[in-house]
Amino acid sequence: MTKLHMNFKDLFRSLRLGFSAKKVWMTCIGLLFGLAGYSVVTYVAHLVAGHELLTVWNAYRLLPFPEPEFLPFPWYAWLVYVAGVAFLLVTMLVTGTAVVKVAYEQLRGDEFYESREAFRFAIKHAASVLASPLLVIGFILLIAVAGVVIGLIGRIVHFGPAFVGLMAFPAFIASLFIVYLGIVLFFTLLVAPAVTGTTRSDTFDTLFESFSCVNEQPWRLVGYTAVVALLAKFGSLLLGLASSLAGRVGWFILRIPMGDRVTDALSNAAFYFKVTLPDWWPAALQRLFRWEVAAYGLPQIYRPGDYIALGWGQDAGAVLAALTFYVVALIVVGYGMSVWFTGSAIAYTVLVHKKDDKNILEIPEDEEELIEPVVSRAEVEPPTETPKT
Repeated sequence: MTKLHMNFKDLFRSLRLGFSAKKVWMTCIGLLFGLAGYSVVTYVAHLVAGHELLTVWNAYRLLPFPEPEFLPFPWYAWLVYVAGVAFLLVTMLVTGTAVVKVAYEQLRGDEFYESREAFRFAIKHAASVLASPLLVIGFILLIAVAGVVIGLIGRIVHFGPAFVGLMAFPAFIASLFIVYLGIVLFFTLLVAPAVTGTTRSDTFDTLFESFSCVNEQPWRLVGYTAVVALLAKFGSLLLGLASSLAGRVGWFILRIPMGDRVTDALSNAAFYFKVTLPDWWPAALQRLFRWEVAAYGLPQIYRPGDYIALGWGQDAGAVLAALTFYVVALIVVGYGMSVWFTGSAIAYTVLVHKKDDKNILEIPEDEEELIEPVVSRAEVEPPTETPKT
C-alpha cells in the first residue's frame, strides 16, 4: 500500500500516477465514445434547426457547436444539443469512476487491476455517480416550483401582494439555499466519481459525502480541486508540447526524401482536423486555446487553409494523417483527464482522512469477509444417541 502524507503534497503524485498507459487508454476510450455521441447528436440538432450538413462541416468538422449568430438555433434544437452534452458528461463520469477505481487499487498496492474490471465496476455503480447530482437538481427544481406557486398566488388581487410581502424573507432564504445547492451540485459532479470509485458507495452515501466535503472541508476542497486541475492542464500541455516536437522531428526527417509533398499532405490533413470554438465561449478560454495551439506550433489547426487536391494517393495520405492527429489529440487530452481523475482519488482520500480521521486505503476489499460465520451448536457437537429402553 502506498504511504501517503495525507496533505496537499500527495496531490503532486497524480502527474506520475496519471502517466499510465492503462489509465490514458481508459480515458481515451471514454473520450472517443463520448465525443462520437456528442458529435452525432449535435449534427442532428443542426439538422433539426434546418441547417445543411455541409455548412456545419465546413465550420466545425468533427467537433460541432451551436452558433446562434451564424446558424440560428431554435429552442427545440437546443434541447437536442443539451442531450448530446449530457451524453458526453455521463460518459466521462462513468469513465472517471473506472479510472478512479484503478488509481485507488494502485494506491492500495494492486498494480495489475484490470481496466475491464474497472469499467464493469463503474457501470455497476453508475447510478451512484449519476443519481447524486440529479437529486441535487431535483431539490433545486422543487424550491423553484414553490417560488412559482408563490408568484401565482401573488397575482390574486389585494391578497396576493400582501402574501408575497409576508413570504419575502422565507423566499430570500430559499433563494440563498438554491445558491448553496448550486455550489454542492458543482462539487458533486467533481467528487462523485472519486467517492464511488474509492468507497463503493450508493447514491445517498455519495450525496452525503459531497455535502460533507463542502461543509466540513470547504477550503481544502476548493484548494485541492484547483491544484489537481492545474496539474491536469500542466501535464496535458507538457505532453502536447512533446507530441508537437515529435511531429516536427518526423516532418524534418520525411522532408529530406519527400520534399514539399509531406508539407502539402500535412496542410491538407490540417484541413480535416480543423477545430473552431464558437463565439459564445468566454473570451478567456478562446485566448487560452489559441495560445496553446500557437505554443504547439500548429496555428493552421484553428484556421487551416484551403484544401489542395494533389491526387488520390496524397488525398488518402492526408486523411490518414488527419486520423493520426485526432489520435494524438485524444492521447494528449486523455492524459490530462487521467491526471484529473487520479488526483481526484488522492484528494478525496486526503479529505476523508482530514474530516473523518479514516484512511480509506485500509478498507477491506470485501467487508463481509471480516464477519465470522455463525456456527450452530449442532454443527460443533456431534449428535448424542438416545438410550434404548
